[in-house]
Amino acid sequence: MRNLKKVLSLVLCVAMLLSVMVMGTGAASFTDQDEFSDNYAEAAEVLTGMGIIQGYDDGSFLPQRNINRAQVATMIYRAATGDVTDSKISQFVGEDLFDDVNADDWFAGYVNYCGNAEYIKGFTPDTFGPYKQVTGYQVLAMILRAVGYDENDEYTGDQWTLRVAATAREQGLLDNLNPDTNLAEPATRELVAQLIFEAIQIDTVHYVPAEGDYVEEGSSLGEQVFDLAVDTDTTDAWGRPATVWYAESNHVNGIVENNGYQSSMDDLFANIEETPLATYTTAVKVCDVADDLGIAGKQDFTTYTNGKAAANTDEVTINANATTATIGEQGRLTEVYEDCVVMIDTFLAQVTDVVSSEIDGNGHLDRQALLELEVYNAYRNQSETVYLTQDTDYTYAEGDMLLVNAYTDNANSYSIAVTKQSVEGYVNQYNVANHLEVAQAAESFVGAQTEDWVNAHKHVIDGEEYMDAFRFSLDETNNNVDNDETINYNWWLDQYGNIIGVTAMERTGYAVLKDIIWTSGQAEATLVYMDGSEDTVIVDTIDGLYTTTGWTAVDAVPVLRDDGLNNNFNTATNPDRIQVSSDATNNTEYLGYALYQVYTNDDGTVKLEGQRNNDQLIDYTTQATINVNRSTISDSTGVVARFDGSTQFIVNNGDGTYSAYTRDTLPTFADDSLEVFWSLDGTYASSVYIKDSTLLAEDGIHLFTTTDSNYRIVGTDTYVMDVIVDGVERTIRTTDKSVINTLQNNEGKLFHIDWVDNVTDPDYGYVEHVYLVNEYHDNDNIPTGSSNNCTCNYTFAKNVETGDRTITITDRNSNTAETWNTTNATTIVNLDGTTVNYSIENIEEAVENLEVGIWVVEDENGAAAQIYIGTRLSTDAGLNVTSTTEDAKVSQDGNTYTVTLPEDVTSGNITVSATGKNAVLLTDGQPVAQPFTESKAAGSQRSFTVWAEDGVTNVTYTVEVVGTNNWADIFQNVTNKNDDTELVTGPVRGYKTVEMACANVVDLNTGSATTVHFNTYPANSIEWRVFTDTADAIGAGVENYVGMTNNDIGETSLLNGNILMVEVGTSEGTFYTAFAITNPVN
Repeated sequence: MRNLKKVLSLVLCVAMLLSVMVMGTGAASFTDQDEFSDNYAEAAEVLTGMGIIQGYDDGSFLPQRNINRAQVATMIYRAATGDVTDSKISQFVGEDLFDDVNADDWFAGYVNYCGNAEYIKGFTPDTFGPYKQVTGYQVLAMILRAVGYDENDEYTGDQWTLRVAATAREQGLLDNLNPDTNLAEPATRELVAQLIFEAIQIDTVHYVPAEGDYVEEGSSLGEQVFDLAVDTDTTDAWGRPATVWYAESNHVNGIVENNGYQSSMDDLFANIEETPLATYTTAVKVCDVADDLGIAGKQDFTTYTNGKAAANTDEVTINANATTATIGEQGRLTEVYEDCVVMIDTFLAQVTDVVSSEIDGNGHLDRQALLELEVYNAYRNQSETVYLTQDTDYTYAEGDMLLVNAYTDNANSYSIAVTKQSVEGYVNQYNVANHLEVAQAAESFVGAQTEDWVNAHKHVIDGEEYMDAFRFSLDETNNNVDNDETINYNWWLDQYGNIIGVTAMERTGYAVLKDIIWTSGQAEATLVYMDGSEDTVIVDTIDGLYTTTGWTAVDAVPVLRDDGLNNNFNTATNPDRIQVSSDATNNTEYLGYALYQVYTNDDGTVKLEGQRNNDQLIDYTTQATINVNRSTISDSTGVVARFDGSTQFIVNNGDGTYSAYTRDTLPTFADDSLEVFWSLDGTYASSVYIKDSTLLAEDGIHLFTTTDSNYRIVGTDTYVMDVIVDGVERTIRTTDKSVINTLQNNEGKLFHIDWVDNVTDPDYGYVEHVYLVNEYHDNDNIPTGSSNNCTCNYTFAKNVETGDRTITITDRNSNTAETWNTTNATTIVNLDGTTVNYSIENIEEAVENLEVGIWVVEDENGAAAQIYIGTRLSTDAGLNVTSTTEDAKVSQDGNTYTVTLPEDVTSGNITVSATGKNAVLLTDGQPVAQPFTESKAAGSQRSFTVWAEDGVTNVTYTVEVVGTNNWADIFQNVTNKNDDTELVTGPVRGYKTVEMACANVVDLNTGSATTVHFNTYPANSIEWRVFTDTADAIGAGVENYVGMTNNDIGETSLLNGNILMVEVGTSEGTFYTAFAITNPVN
């Protein structure tokens, strides 16, 4: 628990150097240093620093792992060429030297280079065996060839290993090998490193036939390729003896002239620190040191204390008979070497300010980063403010407690060595530490003294004894030795477990209640602090039942309730109680419950407070909106809170996890979607807890399909598909099966998109509709109110030409050309199911000799933002007409389809659909679902228009239904009986059914006639009836018709707009004719 046992006060673990200094790779560069065999670690350090060999991402080297032939070829290539970044390797990939080395193999370039250079030989004439383990002899043969040996193929044939070993032994390559090394066995990484390391230090050679021998060239491969040099007489920043491997910058006549390592001029490969003979972190008697070193008498040593300047340099005599004298201090690192002693103190420091670096518009450094530290370096809370500066930002935060090692003014000084100097980008001068390293983050624990010692340089805390560090300075106990109260403090430890500082506990802070459970007779809660860290605490009291106007339950005491019911704040019977169960499933009410100010009692328990003494500490609202740009929280009443750049946010992710954010890193949430708490601790809230939220869904205007694959989340109606939206690869979701079907069936095409934008909808952020972008609908269906006012254009490309930041596309249909600026364009090509990102310059190649569709999406300035090249849209505007009526026949004459019904069938079914993919079918000017099915009476017809997928091609068709023996010529004509003028010219048809007649209405304008005469062909009877419209006529059936006298009807019976239905009986049956009346008089 945070307050009852030791904890890490910070979650960072740093061991970085913060000032300009020699980086010590030394004996601790690899995390698995203890796995190296004797003598091999230095080779691995140096070759890694040179870039010839590489460690692993976790900081390990894995020295005992075997290595294969391809990996060794890689190292030989880098050692021989100096191309440690592999910038030139691609030119060797295409060689065809070995059957088992393909151009797409990662090692192809390395193997081919070494093969051409004859550094390597195959297992057979045609194979290399890249994955075979390599032996020590094979490594020696490869690297010796790189040095210049084997000009006469002496490393092949029988007993070649003996000849390799002889050369290697003669040149000293085997001097430092472990005695039990077997070069015939598979080599380890450390052995390969050792052999290459030794080989690059010997002189290169060339064979002189006249002399029959190899002649040394006077410099090594390391010197020729890397300017390799070594300085064995140097020290690190603290005075430790070291060997430095580096690239010598000094040359004379083109030859490396070893001038000794100079950090300001030479590139460092490796700093190999000497291993101390003895190491101490406490004061130790001189005689014990002598015993540890095997000194029988006495020996003088140079000492370096907190630096190697003259003022920090002294001497000490290690005397086997000095039984009282000591060296070192509690918490001081003391290292004894062959002729010197290095002592380094650790100080406690607090970060008091962090200033970030700044870069100007040209990418140049405008201001260095600045770190302000308060270093506690003297007795009783005395400290010194020092600064560090560098070009890149520091990762520390204000308030962090660190353990640091620093130069002091002299060997006995408490004062940190500083130089008052100007810093890039600042007006003032600062006391910058001459040399300061952060050892690690300081660890602390909370506890109270249980024994009060005087002059013992130790503390007993909660019954456990701790020694005081030599540099123990920060002490906020106020020397309260006479107070018998048990008071908790934060006790800070150095890296050796000594007390190096003590600070008063921070009694209050802010945290979210993650969960709570009853255990061991008390309520134990998990809190999420504002930095995202979690801790377990014992709850003393807790506030609850929050509303937008305050907290109803205040200082409620946890009580056990284990009756299996869900627990909550019991305000009805016990307003000062909170029910907690020992079964977590009964405490779900409290999961992520609220933000609290956490007050820590002396006994380590905590009060979780939303309100204290009628003062509200935490406020709350729902359906809120966070505006990061304005730094406000608002709800339906307006702005309710403000925050700033220092505000800390905790977001409940809804899955039991929580994430910490700042204003600059906070996700974007949908408006009116937040349930949120905030601290009332100033003008700007320091802490904000977002309990419930909906992330602002990504939207977009244009969707391009690059695949036909998708999946459904099992147990749901949600479909998921990878697409490109506005030029960016995205994963979309939809619950509309028709949407996913449309997309999967139209790979390589562009669509406009509608999204579900109601945050209360469970499908918020899902795709709701998609609309194919074609020539007709280029810019239709862009969502209303979209901030993206871009337009797009589709064309069936006839020709594509690219120029200087331009593209010109000629449309195949219209033969017109249009040009766009392509400075900021993204090009996406999907052809034959393969998606490729092309540069503008390669578009011509991409579409050459292909019939493709091209969509250009413009930005707000009319320039090309995205160019999509995919499947051209179909021009198929054909129509398919069928009939399910038995024995009906369908025929086509041009754009007219005739459905001929069988004899005496008066109506039939027609089924109509467009033949082209995504073609649109219209009738009566409106699009209709396909297939379109309708029952039509014989003698009727319907017009259809098909718009092809491309949105340009369209054809209009007529579908007519005709019957067989379903009509007859009934009337010769219809006349004005007054003057025999024709009102309807015959012959006039009659139909077997009223429905057929109503489908073929005849216009009858009575004009001035007072009596209308119907001249029939031979008929047995004639009856009539007037209806208001055809629907009325069809609905009435054939009842209640009246006989027509003398085939005449007076005009007063024929009202304007009515339907006159005439029934005529003939020898062939009964027929009906429908007349639409136009009567100027009535």
